[in-house]
Order: sequence, then structure tokens, then C-alpha cells
Amino acid sequence: MTSTMLLALRPAGAQAVPGASFRLLPREGLDVAFVRSSESMGGAIAEEDRLWPQQMRRAVRAGLSRWNRPDITEAAELLVTELVTNALRHGRGDVRVRVHLATGRVLIEVQDGSHEVAVPRNATPVDEDGRGLLLVTAIADDWGVSPDGTTTWCSLLLRDGTTA
Repeated sequence: MTSTMLLALRPAGAQAVPGASFRLLPREGLDVAFVRSSESMGGAIAEEDRLWPQQMRRAVRAGLSRWNRPDITEAAELLVTELVTNALRHGRGDVRVRVHLATGRVLIEVQDGSHEVAVPRNATPVDEDGRGLLLVTAIADDWGVSPDGTTTWCSLLLRDGTTA
């Protein structure tokens, strides 16, 4: 996938802004940064930002296909969706998504500019949200938050013995 193709992943209506970048490096990983709408804050996601999780799923699917990792594609798509949605809902400033192969695993990192540490909630049956990190906990082999709170990450083990 070329960087031109990645630019085509930008959601319709999303502004092309200086500093936004989309890169897929064949063996190194996916690195996408985008500017959130100023209306995505305080738990709300602006209409123009609602397509970012879907676009990141497409980018992750393309990267994992290129890396010949169909075995973890579905899980990775769900994980990146949850982390990007959380970043849009609770973060501040630009969002950066990195997906890369590490020794024996795929690492997904989402940076959102907020120093508030992500913590799983106990959503009630009537809550419409609040289950994202519970899904991450259930699906990922490991997950955590950077010491400064700005990056939430998770990893999936490469179970067939393949290493990066």
C-alpha cells in the first residue's frame, strides 16, 4: 500500500491539514496521525470524526494482509476500533495510531494527548457505552497505558511461531 492509497483512507469531509500523515512501511508498521474536530470533546464525537475508527480498521486490515497475518486481523480491527473511539471520545488534540510488528507480537498504540489514564468501567446493562476497554482486556494478550497517560496500547501474540 502506498502513502497515496493511505491518503484515500481519509474520511469524506475530514480536513486535509498540515501535519496529518499516513504511512505504511512494509515491515515496520502503520503510522497514522490525524487532527480531531474541535467538536470531539467531553465524551462526544463530532460527526466528521465518526468515520476515523472505520478508516483505521481498513488501514490495519491492509497492513496485516501485507504482513500475511490474516489470523489476527479480526481481533486487531476490533482493538484499533475501540482504542481510536476512546481517543476521540476522551482525548485531546491530535490522534496518532501506530501498529507495528514486534518480536512475537503485533503492537497497537493510540496516542490521544490526554494525561488521563484509561481505566475499564463497569457498564450497566442499560449503558450505551463503557465496554471498550473491557473488550480490549478480553481480546488482547496484553494492554496498558504509557506512564504519562497519553498512549493506550495493546498487543496480540503471533501464535504460529512467526516473529517480526
